[in-house]
Amino acid sequence: MSYLQNILDIDQYTALMSEGKKRPRSSIPGWNEFAGQVETWVLEDRTTSHDNLREKIKNYALNYLAINPGLFPMDTDKLIEDLADEIEDALKDVCFFQQPRAFLLAQRERNKIPEDPEKRFIKLGK
Repeated sequence: MSYLQNILDIDQYTALMSEGKKRPRSSIPGWNEFAGQVETWVLEDRTTSHDNLREKIKNYALNYLAINPGLFPMDTDKLIEDLADEIEDALKDVCFFQQPRAFLLAQRERNKIPEDPEKRFIKLGK
């Protein structure tokens, strides 16, 4: 009988595994891959901003679930809301400034040029 006392049921096991973790659903098989892929897609998207972040997360999550049908047999609406909360929290300090660095450097150099460069030189006439 003492051997049977050491066996945990699945609810106890998931409670112990998720104890102290920031991601409550990380014990679900495939959750970390799902969250990681959606987060990668959101970060790679050049049109992402803090204003449309939640909508982007939901759309990419729906795309992932469409590509991998039957991955999560539970309520997908609740699953997507949990994922959106998790990724929004993870990306709250990310700067979504989408202009390329070369564009910023070129703009800075253009600002160094005087407004009327013709006034700096003597015009040669005919």
